Amino acid sequence: MTDSVVHVGKLSQQRPRVNYANYMESATDCTWGPRIIPDCQLVYTIDGEATLTIGGERIKMTGGMGVFYGAESPHLIEVAAHIEWTFASIHFSWDQISPVPVHPNPGIVLCPASEIGKAALVYTIEVDGFGVMPFPFQFTLPHLESLFMQITREYRFAEPGYESVLRGLIVQLLTVILRHRIEEGRDTASRRKIAPALEAIRKQPDRAWTSAELARLCGYHPTYFAELFQQSVGAAPKQYVAQERIRRAKYLLIEENTVEAVAQKLGYASLHYFSRQFKQETGMSPTQFKKRSTQL
Repeated sequence: MTDSVVHVGKLSQQRPRVNYANYMESATDCTWGPRIIPDCQLVYTIDGEATLTIGGERIKMTGGMGVFYGAESPHLIEVAAHIEWTFASIHFSWDQISPVPVHPNPGIVLCPASEIGKAALVYTIEVDGFGVMPFPFQFTLPHLESLFMQITREYRFAEPGYESVLRGLIVQLLTVILRHRIEEGRDTASRRKIAPALEAIRKQPDRAWTSAELARLCGYHPTYFAELFQQSVGAAPKQYVAQERIRRAKYLLIEENTVEAVAQKLGYASLHYFSRQFKQETGMSPTQFKKRSTQL
C-alpha cells in the first residue's frame, strides 16, 4: 500500500462521525481555497454549477453530482461570476468511537496554489459481499438531496440524541454511494447507450418526456429502449421522468412564492395532478414540503 492510499476498514464496522453539515446557495464569484481540510468532505450540487480543482484536474460540478475528498488533499472550489450554486456539504471522519461532532474549521488551512497539483488521497473500503474498493471520488445520483438535507437538519437543530441519528444517516449515505458505484460498474455499457435520454431529462425537467421520444433520441425501438432503461437506472422511463421533475420541484418550492408557480414552471397543466404526483414521490404535499423547507 502506498502512502497515497488510506484503507478505512470494513463498511459493516464503520462508525463515521459527522463533523459539520450545511445546505446553502453560494454567492456568485465565490471561492473556497486553495486549502487543505483535516477530515473528509462530501459536496453535492443541488442546482447551478461550480468547479473543483484537485489533483491537477478541474471538475465541473453540476446538478445531481457529488464529489468526495479527504485530508491532506489540496483543492480549490470556484463559482463563476455569472452562475449561482446551490449545494450541500458534509464534513465527516471515518471510524470514530465518539459520535459528537468536531468542527473542522480550526484544522482548515490555506495552501499555495501550486499544491493543487498534488495527488489526492485515495480511500479504500471493504464492502461485505463485494470486496475492497476505492470510495468514489465522483458520483452522479440525482435523488440524494433529501438525505443530505436530513443530515443538515439534524446537525443544525442538535436535538437530544442527534449525534446518534447523524451517525446512522451518514452510514446510510455512504452505503448508497458505494452501492451505486458497484451497480454502475456492472451497467456502464448500458448507461452509455441511454446517455442522450438521461441528458435530455436533466436539461428539460419541465417537459413530460414519453418513452417513445426518449427512445428516438437514443436510436432504439421503444420496447428495447424501455428494457435497457430499466436495467440501467432501476426505473421505467416514465417513472424516472416523474422523479426528475419532482427533484426539480423540491428546489423550486424553496425558491418560488407559490406552489402554482412551481407547477407552471415544470409544465404541469393541472395543479391537482402536480400535487398528487409530488405526494406519491415524497409522501407529503407540495405545501407541506414548502413549509418544512422554510423552517430549515
